Amino acid sequence: MAYRRKHDRHWPRGWFSLFLRLGGWASLALGVGLLVVTAFSAGTLYLADRFDREGRLAYAVVADMRVVETVDDDGDVARDHFVTFTYKTRGGGGRTQEVEVSAAYFGGVAEGDERAIRYLASDPGRVEVDIGRYRRTGVVLRWIGLGLGVLGLAALWLFGAQANRAVKVRRDGEKRFAEVSGITETNVRVNGRRQGRLTWREADGRVGRSLMRDAGELRGLYRPGDRIVVFRLGRHAFWEGDVGPPRREVEG
Repeated sequence: MAYRRKHDRHWPRGWFSLFLRLGGWASLALGVGLLVVTAFSAGTLYLADRFDREGRLAYAVVADMRVVETVDDDGDVARDHFVTFTYKTRGGGGRTQEVEVSAAYFGGVAEGDERAIRYLASDPGRVEVDIGRYRRTGVVLRWIGLGLGVLGLAALWLFGAQANRAVKVRRDGEKRFAEVSGITETNVRVNGRRQGRLTWREADGRVGRSLMRDAGELRGLYRPGDRIVVFRLGRHAFWEGDVGPPRREVEG
């Protein structure tokens, strides 16, 4: 049976493209998460330092309580809890301040209750109702950032190694013809379209499967028995439609 290339991969796929295709986007997402968490941790710990340096203790009275409900497009309800405190700052000045609190804190107070709070001497409207919360939150965020960093490095190593392997197999592996054995659908959807894998069997009986791509597109291009080109090096094999032809073929 004659071979006719049906896929559109006519040029070697670059390392970074393979890295993302094999799942490297996860390491990038973890890196972004690390930057965001680190920024929040730094900001929270900075605020904690300010409260430790210039925080003033006051006993505030709960003057008002309210819950604000918002409904998103999916119908899910989010509730934000607010408590209004009245307290006196050093020097005798009275102040009224509304503060967003956790649901647990909100459920533990009632109007007229007196609670210890801290405010900043340079900014009396900045209040810490749960004394030490900024410090605790900053430390937790720092540990979360550390975990994201470790996971990001592990993902970078894992998917980077897979991209290196794909390039090596394409470059140094044996070019073979294989016969399509079927299209296996997965439960993954991208833009609402189900993803699938092309499966094949080589002349010596070894089997393989492609990377995930649009299952409908694969079914439109290939049927069982069609011939495809794969590259094999040891126990690793990649379909030409995923990695593209070797550079020597297109440049020669």
